[in-house]
Amino acid sequence: MLIIKASGEKVRFNRQQYVNTLKRVGLSPAEASEVASNINQDLYPEISTDQIYRKTHLALKKKDRVLAAKYSLKRALMQLGPGGFYFERYMAAVLEAYGYQTRYNQFVRGKCTEHEVDIIAERQKKKYMIECKFHIAAGRKSDIKVALYVYARFLDLKDRHNFVEPVLITNTQFTSEAVRYASCMGVRVIGWHYPLGRESLEYYIESKKLYPVTVLTSLNGYLSQKFREANIVLVADLLKFTPKSLAQRFRVNEGLAGRLISEAGRLTEPGA
Repeated sequence: MLIIKASGEKVRFNRQQYVNTLKRVGLSPAEASEVASNINQDLYPEISTDQIYRKTHLALKKKDRVLAAKYSLKRALMQLGPGGFYFERYMAAVLEAYGYQTRYNQFVRGKCTEHEVDIIAERQKKKYMIECKFHIAAGRKSDIKVALYVYARFLDLKDRHNFVEPVLITNTQFTSEAVRYASCMGVRVIGWHYPLGRESLEYYIESKKLYPVTVLTSLNGYLSQKFREANIVLVADLLKFTPKSLAQRFRVNEGLAGRLISEAGRLTEPGA
């Protein structure tokens, strides 16, 4: 059966890939197969991946909100928009969890001109220039122009600021041309499903449970905005509150505050 991706491309529905995604968020093989069978009954030719996502998210939410939250990670990253500022702040928090010291939105002068660098990260006496490319639509990819731009900036800044490597992070994917250029010029690129394995964006997030607050299924639009304004970007940040203190701080119902903290606790607990 052909389905339509966010980019508009038509591809065959890959049931095994779908089942593997469900297992990755915590379902057993039997549970993943059951959900896949139920969803399969609702599929029709040229259904969009967005509709498949919505049907799956609803099914998982009925089963376990934590499973639904994990499944929504890619969408949750896009919900850090519409601009890229909160994604940059979020990525700085992720890097800090890996032992980097970070500064974001820094204006620094290079050999020829001044630049605004998204994140300057330092660890073990090495300094990295990090650019974050945020996309609000799943079908958008970071192309070679972005990679060229990052490398040109690095060349102007590296000697004055002792940068050892340029890094480009995106919340979606890269074009093959961008990947080839980055590999040739020594630009490290990190995105959704790239590089495969332990260097991909989702691995960095999931391995240390550094989920953005936007994955929480109990979160509403009002709190999503208020949390970001208060620099609360990680699910784990909510564990600093009690239901009462969270409710008072953001003027919401204590029951809702309790659900958010409970969900955050389950998402971040060992073995979750």
